[in-house]
Amino acid sequence: MFSNKDLKQKNLMQHKKILIVSGFTPYPANFGGAIDVWERIKGLHQLGWQVSLLVTDKAAPKAAALSVIEKRVSNFYYVERKNRAIDMLGTLPLQVRSREKLEKVLINDSFDVVLLEGEFCLPIIKNKSIHYKHLVIRVHNNESAYYKALGKSSISIKEKLYYSIEAGRIKKFTDCAFNKADQLWFISQDDLKESAYKKKGVFMPFPINEEMVPACIKETKTILFMGSLFMQNNLYGLDWYLKKVHFHLLKYPDYKLVVVGSTKGNDTELRRKYKDHERLELYFNQTDLKPFYDGAVAFINPMFHGSGVKVKSINALVNGLPLVSTDIGSEGIGLTSDMFWIANDAETFLSQIEELFGNTQRIVRVNKAQEHLKETRYLTILAKQLNEME
Repeated sequence: MFSNKDLKQKNLMQHKKILIVSGFTPYPANFGGAIDVWERIKGLHQLGWQVSLLVTDKAAPKAAALSVIEKRVSNFYYVERKNRAIDMLGTLPLQVRSREKLEKVLINDSFDVVLLEGEFCLPIIKNKSIHYKHLVIRVHNNESAYYKALGKSSISIKEKLYYSIEAGRIKKFTDCAFNKADQLWFISQDDLKESAYKKKGVFMPFPINEEMVPACIKETKTILFMGSLFMQNNLYGLDWYLKKVHFHLLKYPDYKLVVVGSTKGNDTELRRKYKDHERLELYFNQTDLKPFYDGAVAFINPMFHGSGVKVKSINALVNGLPLVSTDIGSEGIGLTSDMFWIANDAETFLSQIEELFGNTQRIVRVNKAQEHLKETRYLTILAKQLNEME
Protein backbone atom coordinates (compact mmCIF):
# COMPACT_ATOMS: atom_id res chain seq x y z
CA MET A 1 0.00 0.00 0.00
CA PHE A 2 1.16 3.54 -0.73
CA SER A 3 1.32 6.25 1.88
CA ASN A 4 0.08 9.74 0.92
CA LYS A 5 3.71 10.75 0.48
CA ASP A 6 4.37 7.81 -1.84
CA LEU A 7 1.30 8.65 -3.94
CA LYS A 8 2.35 12.29 -4.27
CA GLN A 9 5.81 11.27 -5.46
CA LYS A 10 4.29 8.68 -7.80
CA ASN A 11 2.22 11.40 -9.49
CA LEU A 12 5.38 13.44 -10.02
CA MET A 13 7.01 10.51 -11.79
CA GLN A 14 4.30 9.55 -14.26
CA HIS A 15 5.70 8.97 -17.75
CA LYS A 16 9.34 9.17 -16.61
CA LYS A 17 11.58 6.74 -18.45
CA ILE A 18 14.37 4.59 -17.02
CA LEU A 19 16.71 2.11 -18.71
CA ILE A 20 17.95 -0.67 -16.44
CA VAL A 21 21.13 -2.35 -17.69
CA SER A 22 21.76 -5.73 -16.08
CA GLY A 23 24.60 -8.21 -16.48
CA PHE A 24 22.20 -11.11 -15.94
CA THR A 25 18.57 -11.94 -16.64
CA PRO A 26 16.61 -10.98 -13.51
CA TYR A 27 13.78 -13.45 -14.04
CA PRO A 28 13.40 -16.18 -12.91
CA ALA A 29 14.55 -14.42 -9.74
CA ASN A 30 16.30 -17.44 -8.24
CA PHE A 31 19.47 -15.85 -6.84
CA GLY A 32 20.20 -12.76 -4.77
CA GLY A 33 21.19 -10.27 -7.46
CA ALA A 34 18.27 -11.25 -9.69
CA ILE A 35 15.80 -10.85 -6.82
CA ASP A 36 17.16 -7.37 -6.08
CA VAL A 37 16.78 -6.26 -9.71
CA TRP A 38 13.40 -7.89 -10.31
CA GLU A 39 11.79 -6.54 -7.15
CA ARG A 40 13.09 -3.03 -7.91
CA ILE A 41 11.53 -3.25 -11.40
CA LYS A 42 8.23 -4.00 -9.67
CA GLY A 43 8.73 -0.95 -7.44
CA LEU A 44 9.51 1.35 -10.37
CA HIS A 45 6.39 0.06 -12.10
CA GLN A 46 4.34 0.89 -9.00
CA LEU A 47 5.80 4.39 -8.97
CA GLY A 48 4.62 4.99 -12.53
CA TRP A 49 7.97 4.83 -14.32
CA GLN A 50 8.24 3.46 -17.82
CA VAL A 51 10.90 0.77 -17.49
CA SER A 52 13.09 -0.53 -20.30
CA LEU A 53 15.38 -3.46 -19.55
CA LEU A 54 18.63 -4.28 -21.33
CA VAL A 55 20.20 -7.61 -20.40
CA THR A 56 23.66 -8.84 -21.31
CA ASP A 57 23.98 -12.53 -20.49
CA LYS A 58 25.44 -15.71 -21.91
CA ALA A 59 22.00 -16.97 -22.93
CA ALA A 60 18.76 -15.20 -23.80
CA PRO A 61 15.79 -15.78 -21.49
CA LYS A 62 13.48 -18.65 -22.39
CA ALA A 63 10.06 -17.87 -23.81
CA ALA A 64 8.21 -18.47 -20.53
CA ALA A 65 10.52 -16.13 -18.61
CA LEU A 66 10.41 -13.52 -21.36
CA SER A 67 6.60 -13.44 -21.25
CA VAL A 68 6.75 -12.58 -17.53
CA ILE A 69 9.47 -9.96 -18.04
CA GLU A 70 7.51 -8.23 -20.79
CA LYS A 71 4.53 -7.77 -18.46
CA ARG A 72 6.71 -5.56 -16.24
CA VAL A 73 8.80 -3.64 -18.78
CA SER A 74 7.88 -1.52 -21.78
CA ASN A 75 10.89 -2.58 -23.86
CA PHE A 76 13.25 -5.53 -23.49
CA TYR A 77 16.65 -5.80 -25.17
CA TYR A 78 19.12 -8.66 -25.08
CA VAL A 79 22.77 -8.72 -26.10
CA GLU A 80 25.03 -11.73 -25.81
CA ARG A 81 27.77 -11.70 -23.22
CA LYS A 82 30.82 -13.71 -24.22
CA ASN A 83 34.03 -14.61 -22.43
CA ARG A 84 37.14 -14.96 -24.58
CA ALA A 85 40.56 -16.11 -23.43
CA ILE A 86 42.21 -13.16 -25.18
CA ASP A 87 40.28 -10.74 -22.96
CA MET A 88 42.36 -11.85 -20.00
CA LEU A 89 45.35 -10.05 -21.55
CA GLY A 90 43.95 -6.53 -21.35
CA THR A 91 43.91 -4.06 -18.48
CA LEU A 92 40.12 -4.04 -18.15
CA PRO A 93 38.41 -6.66 -15.95
CA LEU A 94 37.12 -9.69 -17.84
CA GLN A 95 33.72 -8.87 -16.34
CA VAL A 96 33.74 -5.64 -18.33
CA ARG A 97 35.31 -6.93 -21.56
CA SER A 98 32.69 -9.69 -21.78
CA ARG A 99 29.96 -7.02 -21.80
CA GLU A 100 31.45 -4.73 -24.44
CA LYS A 101 28.63 -5.52 -26.90
CA LEU A 102 26.57 -3.08 -24.84
CA GLU A 103 28.33 -0.37 -26.84
CA LYS A 104 26.73 -1.49 -30.11
CA VAL A 105 23.19 -2.70 -29.32
CA LEU A 106 20.58 -0.48 -31.00
CA ILE A 107 18.21 1.21 -28.55
CA ASN A 108 17.36 4.51 -30.28
CA ASP A 109 15.68 6.10 -27.27
CA SER A 110 16.11 8.76 -24.60
CA PHE A 111 15.81 8.24 -20.85
CA ASP A 112 15.58 10.32 -17.72
CA VAL A 113 17.77 7.78 -15.89
CA VAL A 114 20.08 4.95 -16.88
CA LEU A 115 20.52 2.53 -13.97
CA LEU A 116 23.49 0.16 -14.16
CA GLU A 117 23.10 -2.98 -12.08
CA GLY A 118 26.76 -2.91 -11.12
CA GLU A 119 29.72 -1.09 -12.59
CA PHE A 120 30.52 -3.89 -15.04
CA CYS A 121 27.72 -2.59 -17.29
CA LEU A 122 29.51 0.75 -17.82
CA PRO A 123 30.20 0.08 -21.56
CA ILE A 124 26.61 1.18 -22.23
CA ILE A 125 27.63 4.85 -21.82
CA LYS A 126 29.59 4.57 -25.09
CA ASN A 127 26.41 3.55 -26.93
CA LYS A 128 25.48 6.36 -29.32
CA SER A 129 21.91 5.12 -29.79
CA ILE A 130 20.83 6.20 -26.29
CA HIS A 131 20.58 9.57 -24.58
CA TYR A 132 20.04 10.13 -20.87
CA LYS A 133 20.03 12.82 -18.20
CA HIS A 134 21.35 10.88 -15.20
CA LEU A 135 23.57 7.85 -14.65
CA VAL A 136 23.08 5.71 -11.52
CA ILE A 137 25.03 2.64 -10.45
CA ARG A 138 23.54 0.06 -8.11
CA VAL A 139 26.38 -1.07 -5.83
CA HIS A 140 25.63 -4.72 -5.11
CA ASN A 141 29.05 -5.44 -3.62
CA ASN A 142 32.49 -4.06 -3.04
CA GLU A 143 33.38 -6.00 -6.18
CA SER A 144 37.15 -6.00 -5.67
CA ALA A 145 36.76 -7.34 -2.13
CA TYR A 146 34.15 -9.78 -3.36
CA TYR A 147 36.50 -11.27 -5.95
CA LYS A 148 39.24 -11.58 -3.37
CA ALA A 149 36.78 -13.46 -1.19
CA LEU A 150 35.86 -15.77 -4.07
CA GLY A 151 39.55 -16.58 -4.42
CA LYS A 152 39.68 -17.59 -0.76
CA SER A 153 36.68 -19.89 -1.26
CA SER A 154 38.16 -21.63 -4.30
CA ILE A 155 40.23 -24.81 -4.07
CA SER A 156 41.57 -24.43 -7.62
CA ILE A 157 44.95 -22.72 -8.09
CA LYS A 158 43.85 -21.57 -11.54
CA GLU A 159 40.70 -19.97 -10.11
CA LYS A 160 42.61 -18.39 -7.24
CA LEU A 161 44.97 -16.77 -9.76
CA TYR A 162 42.07 -15.52 -11.88
CA TYR A 163 40.23 -13.99 -8.92
CA SER A 164 43.41 -12.33 -7.66
CA ILE A 165 44.21 -10.71 -11.04
CA GLU A 166 40.57 -9.74 -11.62
CA ALA A 167 40.27 -8.16 -8.16
CA GLY A 168 43.17 -5.81 -8.90
CA ARG A 169 41.72 -4.77 -12.25
CA ILE A 170 38.27 -4.28 -10.76
CA LYS A 171 39.56 -1.94 -8.06
CA LYS A 172 40.90 0.50 -10.67
CA PHE A 173 37.87 0.16 -12.91
CA THR A 174 35.41 0.75 -10.06
CA ASP A 175 37.01 4.13 -9.32
CA CYS A 176 36.60 5.09 -12.98
CA ALA A 177 32.95 4.00 -13.09
CA PHE A 178 31.97 5.61 -9.79
CA ASN A 179 33.45 8.93 -10.90
CA LYS A 180 31.19 8.92 -13.97
CA ALA A 181 27.97 8.22 -12.04
CA ASP A 182 25.62 10.88 -10.70
CA GLN A 183 24.44 8.64 -7.86
CA LEU A 184 25.56 5.37 -6.29
CA TRP A 185 22.83 3.22 -4.74
CA PHE A 186 24.45 1.03 -2.10
CA ILE A 187 22.57 -2.09 -1.01
CA SER A 188 24.84 -2.37 2.05
CA GLN A 189 24.97 0.24 4.79
CA ASP A 190 28.40 -1.10 5.75
CA ASP A 191 29.79 -0.70 2.23
CA LEU A 192 28.45 2.86 2.06
CA LYS A 193 30.10 3.80 5.36
CA GLU A 194 33.46 2.45 4.15
CA SER A 195 33.22 3.96 0.65
CA ALA A 196 35.35 6.85 -0.60
CA TYR A 197 32.27 8.00 -2.57
CA LYS A 198 29.92 8.89 0.28
CA LYS A 199 29.02 12.27 -1.27
CA LYS A 200 27.25 10.65 -4.21
CA GLY A 201 26.32 7.47 -2.37
CA VAL A 202 22.96 6.70 -0.78
CA PHE A 203 21.66 3.67 1.07
CA MET A 204 19.08 2.03 -1.20
CA PRO A 205 17.62 -0.90 0.75
CA PHE A 206 16.90 -4.28 -0.75
CA PRO A 207 13.41 -3.98 -2.28
CA ILE A 208 10.69 -5.78 -0.34
CA ASN A 209 7.36 -5.70 -2.16
CA GLU A 210 5.62 -8.67 -0.58
CA GLU A 211 3.99 -8.80 2.83
CA MET A 212 6.09 -10.27 5.62
CA VAL A 213 5.16 -13.87 6.43
CA PRO A 214 4.38 -14.16 10.15
CA ALA A 215 6.73 -16.44 12.05
CA CYS A 216 5.07 -19.47 13.59
CA ILE A 217 5.90 -22.53 15.67
CA LYS A 218 6.80 -25.54 13.55
CA GLU A 219 7.39 -29.08 14.76
CA THR A 220 9.63 -29.96 11.82
CA LYS A 221 13.43 -30.11 12.08
CA THR A 222 13.99 -29.34 8.41
CA ILE A 223 16.79 -26.82 7.88
CA LEU A 224 16.90 -24.75 4.68
CA PHE A 225 19.80 -23.34 2.67
CA MET A 226 19.30 -21.32 -0.51
CA GLY A 227 21.96 -19.82 -2.69
CA SER A 228 23.59 -19.62 -6.08
CA LEU A 229 25.24 -23.01 -6.41
CA PHE A 230 27.54 -21.74 -9.14
CA MET A 231 29.29 -19.35 -6.72
CA GLN A 232 32.36 -20.59 -4.86
CA ASN A 233 31.62 -18.77 -1.62
CA ASN A 234 28.17 -20.39 -1.33
CA LEU A 235 29.58 -23.85 -2.06
CA TYR A 236 32.37 -23.29 0.45
CA GLY A 237 29.84 -22.46 3.15
CA LEU A 238 27.61 -25.39 2.27
CA ASP A 239 30.55 -27.82 2.25
CA TRP A 240 31.71 -26.46 5.62
CA TYR A 241 28.26 -27.00 7.14
CA LEU A 242 27.98 -30.54 5.77
CA LYS A 243 31.42 -31.43 7.11
CA LYS A 244 31.32 -29.66 10.47
CA VAL A 245 27.66 -29.51 11.56
CA HIS A 246 25.30 -31.66 9.49
CA PHE A 247 26.42 -35.08 10.67
CA HIS A 248 26.04 -34.09 14.34
CA LEU A 249 22.36 -33.36 13.73
CA LEU A 250 21.62 -36.76 12.20
CA LYS A 251 20.93 -38.00 15.75
CA TYR A 252 17.54 -36.28 15.39
CA PRO A 253 15.38 -38.74 13.38
CA ASP A 254 13.33 -35.99 11.72
CA TYR A 255 16.25 -33.70 10.87
CA LYS A 256 17.18 -33.04 7.24
CA LEU A 257 18.87 -30.33 5.20
CA VAL A 258 17.12 -28.97 2.11
CA VAL A 259 19.34 -27.13 -0.39
CA VAL A 260 17.73 -24.97 -3.07
CA GLY A 261 19.70 -23.07 -5.67
CA SER A 262 20.36 -22.05 -9.25
CA THR A 263 23.10 -24.04 -10.99
CA LYS A 264 23.77 -22.59 -14.46
CA GLY A 265 23.76 -26.13 -15.86
CA ASN A 266 25.90 -27.87 -13.24
CA ASP A 267 23.08 -30.12 -11.97
CA THR A 268 24.76 -33.44 -12.74
CA GLU A 269 28.09 -32.43 -11.22
CA LEU A 270 26.44 -31.18 -8.03
CA ARG A 271 24.30 -34.30 -7.61
CA ARG A 272 27.42 -36.42 -7.99
CA LYS A 273 29.30 -34.31 -5.47
CA TYR A 274 26.63 -34.55 -2.76
CA LYS A 275 25.14 -38.00 -3.47
CA ASP A 276 26.65 -39.69 -0.40
CA HIS A 277 25.32 -37.25 2.19
CA GLU A 278 22.56 -38.68 4.33
CA ARG A 279 19.31 -36.70 4.69
CA LEU A 280 20.31 -34.04 2.19
CA GLU A 281 17.74 -33.03 -0.43
CA LEU A 282 18.73 -30.99 -3.50
CA TYR A 283 16.36 -28.83 -5.55
CA PHE A 284 17.75 -26.92 -8.51
CA ASN A 285 16.47 -23.90 -10.46
CA GLN A 286 13.10 -23.64 -8.77
CA THR A 287 10.70 -20.88 -9.76
CA ASP A 288 8.46 -21.13 -6.67
CA LEU A 289 10.43 -20.87 -3.43
CA LYS A 290 7.49 -20.50 -1.04
CA PRO A 291 6.98 -24.26 -0.36
CA PHE A 292 10.59 -24.53 0.79
CA TYR A 293 10.26 -21.64 3.23
CA ASP A 294 6.96 -23.05 4.50
CA GLY A 295 8.45 -26.47 5.11
CA ALA A 296 11.51 -25.38 7.12
CA VAL A 297 12.00 -24.52 10.78
CA ALA A 298 15.09 -22.34 10.20
CA PHE A 299 17.39 -20.96 7.53
CA ILE A 300 21.19 -21.22 7.62
CA ASN A 301 23.75 -18.95 6.01
CA PRO A 302 27.20 -20.42 6.78
CA MET A 303 29.15 -17.99 4.57
CA PHE A 304 32.72 -17.03 5.45
CA HIS A 305 33.70 -15.10 2.32
CA GLY A 306 31.78 -12.35 0.59
CA SER A 307 30.82 -8.71 0.38
CA GLY A 308 27.65 -6.64 0.39
CA VAL A 309 24.24 -7.80 1.60
CA LYS A 310 23.28 -11.47 1.54
CA VAL A 311 19.83 -11.36 0.00
CA LYS A 312 19.21 -14.96 1.03
CA SER A 313 19.28 -13.90 4.69
CA ILE A 314 16.79 -11.08 4.11
CA ASN A 315 14.43 -13.34 2.18
CA ALA A 316 14.51 -15.94 4.94
CA LEU A 317 13.43 -13.33 7.49
CA VAL A 318 10.77 -11.89 5.17
CA ASN A 319 9.39 -15.41 4.87
CA GLY A 320 9.20 -15.82 8.64
CA LEU A 321 12.17 -18.12 9.19
CA PRO A 322 14.66 -17.80 12.05
CA LEU A 323 18.15 -17.10 10.71
CA VAL A 324 21.33 -18.85 11.86
CA SER A 325 24.24 -17.08 10.23
CA THR A 326 27.88 -16.10 10.39
CA ASP A 327 28.88 -12.45 10.59
CA ILE A 328 29.52 -12.46 6.83
CA GLY A 329 26.10 -13.97 6.13
CA SER A 330 24.33 -11.20 8.01
CA GLU A 331 26.48 -8.17 7.17
CA GLY A 332 25.11 -4.96 5.72
CA ILE A 333 21.52 -5.57 6.87
CA GLY A 334 21.80 -3.85 10.25
CA LEU A 335 20.62 -6.84 12.27
CA THR A 336 21.37 -6.97 15.98
CA SER A 337 22.01 -10.08 18.08
CA ASP A 338 18.39 -10.19 19.28
CA MET A 339 17.13 -10.56 15.68
CA PHE A 340 18.95 -13.75 14.61
CA TRP A 341 21.22 -16.52 15.86
CA ILE A 342 24.87 -15.70 15.19
CA ALA A 343 27.46 -18.46 14.82
CA ASN A 344 31.00 -18.21 13.46
CA ASP A 345 32.33 -21.67 14.34
CA ALA A 346 31.03 -25.23 14.09
CA GLU A 347 30.36 -25.71 17.80
CA THR A 348 28.30 -22.52 18.05
CA PHE A 349 26.48 -23.24 14.79
CA LEU A 350 25.43 -26.64 16.11
CA SER A 351 24.31 -25.33 19.50
CA GLN A 352 22.32 -22.48 17.92
CA ILE A 353 20.40 -24.88 15.68
CA GLU A 354 19.72 -27.23 18.58
CA GLU A 355 18.48 -24.27 20.62
CA LEU A 356 16.11 -23.37 17.81
CA PHE A 357 14.70 -26.90 17.73
CA GLY A 358 13.37 -26.54 21.25
CA ASN A 359 12.84 -22.78 21.48
CA THR A 360 9.18 -21.77 21.39
CA GLN A 361 10.22 -18.11 21.78
CA ARG A 362 12.07 -17.99 18.46
CA ILE A 363 9.18 -16.01 16.96
CA VAL A 364 10.25 -12.99 19.02
CA ARG A 365 13.58 -12.63 17.21
CA VAL A 366 12.03 -13.02 13.78
CA ASN A 367 9.42 -10.39 14.62
CA LYS A 368 12.15 -7.95 15.69
CA ALA A 369 14.08 -8.60 12.48
CA GLN A 370 10.97 -8.05 10.37
CA GLU A 371 10.19 -4.79 12.16
CA HIS A 372 13.75 -3.65 11.43
CA LEU A 373 13.34 -4.46 7.73
CA LYS A 374 10.01 -2.62 7.59
CA GLU A 375 11.65 0.53 8.97
CA THR A 376 13.74 0.93 5.81
CA ARG A 377 10.88 1.59 3.37
CA TYR A 378 12.71 1.19 0.09
CA LEU A 379 9.88 2.51 -2.09
CA THR A 380 9.87 5.86 -0.30
CA ILE A 381 13.67 6.09 -0.56
CA LEU A 382 13.57 5.07 -4.23
CA ALA A 383 10.96 7.70 -5.06
CA LYS A 384 12.87 10.38 -3.15
CA GLN A 385 16.17 9.74 -4.92
CA LEU A 386 14.60 9.69 -8.36
CA ASN A 387 12.65 12.85 -7.63
CA GLU A 388 15.82 14.65 -6.53
CA MET A 389 17.38 14.02 -9.94
CA GLU A 390 14.94 16.43 -11.60
